[in-house]
Amino acid sequence: MKHLLKQALLLILTIGLSLPTFGQSKKSDLKILYVGTNPDKPISERDLKYSTNPDRKLALQKKRASDFESFLNRYFETVTTIYGADFKETMSADYDVTIIDAYLTPFTGGYEKDKNGQILGYKTRQYLTKSFNHATIMIGEPSAFIGEGRELKIDHLCLCLDAHAHGMKLEHPIFNTPNKITITYEKQKVPSNYKARYGGRDLRETMPMWRMQTEGYEDGKGFPIGLVSTGYAFENGIDAEWISSGKCAKGVEATAIGRHANFFHWGFAAAPEYMTDSAKLTFINAIHYIAPFKGAKQITRKIKRIPLREYTREQQWTVSDRGAKAWLHYINKDTLKSKEEKLKLQAKKEAGKTLSELEKMKLQMPIRKETREWTIRHEPQDLKDKFGNNWKAYEERYKENMNYFYPLPYKHYYQNAIDEDAKALGIPNNDIKLIDTAIKMLKKGGDVAMAKRILTRYTNENFKTEKEWVKWFKKNRNKLYFSEGDGYKYIILP
Repeated sequence: MKHLLKQALLLILTIGLSLPTFGQSKKSDLKILYVGTNPDKPISERDLKYSTNPDRKLALQKKRASDFESFLNRYFETVTTIYGADFKETMSADYDVTIIDAYLTPFTGGYEKDKNGQILGYKTRQYLTKSFNHATIMIGEPSAFIGEGRELKIDHLCLCLDAHAHGMKLEHPIFNTPNKITITYEKQKVPSNYKARYGGRDLRETMPMWRMQTEGYEDGKGFPIGLVSTGYAFENGIDAEWISSGKCAKGVEATAIGRHANFFHWGFAAAPEYMTDSAKLTFINAIHYIAPFKGAKQITRKIKRIPLREYTREQQWTVSDRGAKAWLHYINKDTLKSKEEKLKLQAKKEAGKTLSELEKMKLQMPIRKETREWTIRHEPQDLKDKFGNNWKAYEERYKENMNYFYPLPYKHYYQNAIDEDAKALGIPNNDIKLIDTAIKMLKKGGDVAMAKRILTRYTNENFKTEKEWVKWFKKNRNKLYFSEGDGYKYIILP
């Protein structure tokens, strides 16, 4: 009897060891291309700049690609690993999903300099062509470089994502299939910057968070830093979806996990060795989820530096009495923390110890000491001249015109302008009634000049006659979508 039990136990153990991993009973036939960092190369200048422990960063880099390869091979029949410098986007055609976990080489863009090396300007770097439509997962900061080059909603909001996720849309497929994810919450202290912002104004001292990594950069041991993208207007119900936020320095609604067209942003920076079991399965689910988006076309854009309406609402909060108080309270606490950190770094330097590039940068940064004037720093100079220290006037301007702001190019960015035409009509510029009304105004007796200003301001068309406008509107009315990221334009959905 004991012999039979021993044989049965041995059989169970053998079967258990032969399974690829927990959660998924057999390997998927999806073909995966993993683009990693060459373990034989030194860490990049960017990694050197933002690492408190370059030696640890290099040690992690040396085993990262092989760690991902081993992990992926447990779940997928076909996994090919190459390094970033060797990647050609045509390679992705032979795979179901491409995973980019390395800084790619841009094919155009960057700083423009004169013959003496003086910077004349900057053009956004392009890493993937507009025709690249393969299902892609982008990990950490490389996600933003690629996203900005493609005018995705995946951008460079902040390289400050730590080890926890929060606010997850648990009904989303990446938490349910092919693996059902069990979320275990930890009570975490709410980052003080959250409560300084409009979106976190009513948060308590703690909130439930889900640990994605066994270690984070805030542990201070030189661990890689994750990246969050702008959460404002990220999800649009057209071709972009916000899935989760994460603990960071940029607010409760920042995007730690999200998708735009065929691109999936996984902002957390850990290699599988440092992922929690639930995070590993979620990552595998994300691969399965993005695979059917191969060939998807990007419909909406996010033009760099466009002042999204939610950002404008944040500005209204900042100049308000309550918002200004919250921000100055946060900065004063941060100032004390910065002073303590600089004293420690100074002591380290005086002791003859080597400072990392990041520590050198922190030591040179001035200690902030802000006053109420700081809260209006982004307001146009003509308004500052007009309102001075009348804080209420700034806030009232936002309240009165929130539905009528639109972006105007100004130097190398955009400024919020007030659309006096839409305001005179009393129709918000994101209401399709504005376009309908403007077209009707083209008829005899209407304010044709105003109508044309509105139509050219909010559409990409420039028809000359009323008949052309009427025909266009009748054909496309049900397909028109107001896209803030496209420059506050009504775009035609396919």
